[in-house]
Amino acid sequence: MYSEIQHYSIFIDSGTPNNRCITSIHLFDGEGQIIGVLQFLDPGYEVPDRKDHEVIHLQYSINKFPYVLDVLRNEKPVYIGYWENKYGKYGRIYTGMEGVGEGEIAIEGSVEGKN
Repeated sequence: MYSEIQHYSIFIDSGTPNNRCITSIHLFDGEGQIIGVLQFLDPGYEVPDRKDHEVIHLQYSINKFPYVLDVLRNEKPVYIGYWENKYGKYGRIYTGMEGVGEGEIAIEGSVEGKN
């Protein structure tokens, strides 16, 4: 099951060597309801698996932050999904289908549009 992401907020928390930093992006639907939390963690830091979340929580290495943010900023539609089977728990960020070779659209007056 996938939910379309309409809005997001970024949280960059501070930390110390004993209290590691967690950077997160909260995802919202069109009505402003939270539908997911993306957590970006320092290498070697793991958040205990909790089963009482009401929204999807996905964890990534902190080095994935710029890539995920790029997708949220530049693609539409974007979805979050989660499922579980006998092999484990899985979650993902998913974009809508784009045509092959479509490229980015140049906006009139932009550097890309002045050829």
